[in-house]
Amino acid sequence: MNTHTSNIDLAGAAEKILAAKRVGVTTHAKPDGDAFGAVVALAAALRELGKQVEAWFVPPVPANFSALRGSGLVRVYRPGVVPEDLDLLVLLDTAADAQMAPMQGELARLLPRTLIVDHHLTGDLAAAWRCIDERAPACCQMVASLIEKLSARAGGADGRLFTPTVCEALFVGIASDTGWFRFSNTQPQTHELAAELMRRGVDPTELYRKLEQTERPQKLALQARALQSLRLLADGQLAVMVLRASDFAETGSRLEETERLVDLPQAVSSVRVTVLIVEPLPGEQNGQKLSDQSAIRVSFRSKPGPGAVNVAELAQQLGGGGHACAAGVKITGSLEQVVGEVISAATAATLARSDRCLS
Repeated sequence: MNTHTSNIDLAGAAEKILAAKRVGVTTHAKPDGDAFGAVVALAAALRELGKQVEAWFVPPVPANFSALRGSGLVRVYRPGVVPEDLDLLVLLDTAADAQMAPMQGELARLLPRTLIVDHHLTGDLAAAWRCIDERAPACCQMVASLIEKLSARAGGADGRLFTPTVCEALFVGIASDTGWFRFSNTQPQTHELAAELMRRGVDPTELYRKLEQTERPQKLALQARALQSLRLLADGQLAVMVLRASDFAETGSRLEETERLVDLPQAVSSVRVTVLIVEPLPGEQNGQKLSDQSAIRVSFRSKPGPGAVNVAELAQQLGGGGHACAAGVKITGSLEQVVGEVISAATAATLARSDRCLS
């Protein structure tokens, strides 16, 4: 049975949340901006409603998130952090079991009390309630609508739940998942939401500085290693980069500093698909235990437009999932084996799409 379909809408999701007294809120491991924003925004809004809220992130958590409003509302996951007596767990921005390591055991027990709010094409978690909107460019766009419905049903349609913390978190999410409104997933509603959040006091320039212009020199060194490993395949249409554990050790960089590196080769006109393959790192970095340490992380990106390669389908072939233009998978095995498997699958998908365009 395909569990990655909606069996509840946002209005119904709001009713489930309002009926719960103690609510847990979390997202996938290694949260990105959309995951961070969704968790913080919903947790902050629920606390405004007087709910008992437990929220946590599975590390590694990007260091620059600590400069954002609401970061103190969310704990770092450790075994035992997840309360057993939650009335409801809200899982945001994922429906994939593989993305939930190492809390999969605790999550499995809570699935009969779990509500998923997600915008990805694929997922395999059979939660009791699932609100899936594959058209949404960011989970935070869904969460913004959910908070509006929570406010209306709680008798406060005056926007009081949209506190400065909630507004900033939502903006972080929609800006991150749309590449600061550059990506093809950006909708008119996304710009309308951004405008409303700005009217409520969000400063996009300051947020951009905090999120995009506060990197450590070590990330630049890691970026250099990624570019040194770059291979152009499939007649220049496929770009593959590989980062080894030694690259992190020698540059002093962190796993979370791989964010956006996969996008770099898209600057080349011939490139249609980019791949970043990251070897597992030692068990702890920056004081945080890393999740799923045995798995090699593979990220895919595809340029939109005529003849675009659906990398969600490519990731699914390898056991992962995601969006048509951005997807990923975790694969256990030797680095050499995984690199070979990924290159073979990505080359075939890229060239097959080229053949169809030419026919």
